[in-house]
Amino acid sequence: MELFIQYCQAAITDHGSIMVTLFLGGLLGSLTHCAGMCGPFVLAQIGVDDARSPLKGLKRARGALLLPYHLGRMTTYMILGVLAASLSGYLFEAPAQRAVTVALLCVAAVLFLAAAFPALNTRIWPPVLGSVLSGLGAAVGRAARPFFEAPSMVHRYALGVILGFLPCGLLAAALMAVASTASPLAAAMAMGAFCVGTMPALILIGSGGQFAVRRWPHHMGTAVRGVLVFNSISLFVIASSMVF
Repeated sequence: MELFIQYCQAAITDHGSIMVTLFLGGLLGSLTHCAGMCGPFVLAQIGVDDARSPLKGLKRARGALLLPYHLGRMTTYMILGVLAASLSGYLFEAPAQRAVTVALLCVAAVLFLAAAFPALNTRIWPPVLGSVLSGLGAAVGRAARPFFEAPSMVHRYALGVILGFLPCGLLAAALMAVASTASPLAAAMAMGAFCVGTMPALILIGSGGQFAVRRWPHHMGTAVRGVLVFNSISLFVIASSMVF
């Protein structure tokens, strides 16, 4: 255990900036992206058709949290992060590793910019990729459908695991960023931080508490874009520090 703690401390020391960047990206980016993509799945699990529908007392709180579901998503995100970092470290060894790291960080930065300004997506990605991602999303949705029928903790965890594979620009950016670390442990920790960052927005949706988003949509949208742009700049800075 002591050795594992030392490894974790080393990972935070070496890649802490990426972990913080992904946490912030998940925290505010989820207000728009996760709310639109994963919000309906959250509402389906707590048995309401609209975020304004009331649930009472402990039942509402328990339904809104959906911790097994979020732990399932976290499991998938961390596994994908470990695979991305392991593949990067295996395929690209020094001295090519530095160039690949810089390239992956730059791709992640571009993806965060695309998340901040959705109009860029049509210019960055070819139409065929959109069709492939739509097909993948539909396949994931079909695989997840049976798990909505039973509200047990195991089913909700499994649902989170499956829905963690939904194609998402923020998730792609996070995976590109952690792949640059070539450290499976650091990647798992960073993807865990990213998932934790996405949780508050989904919990607010489950509790019907998106007051700020409804009350000040323009201001919240500006804040979200600002953080995503900041994340993009941060990744570019990290990449440039490895070049110069």
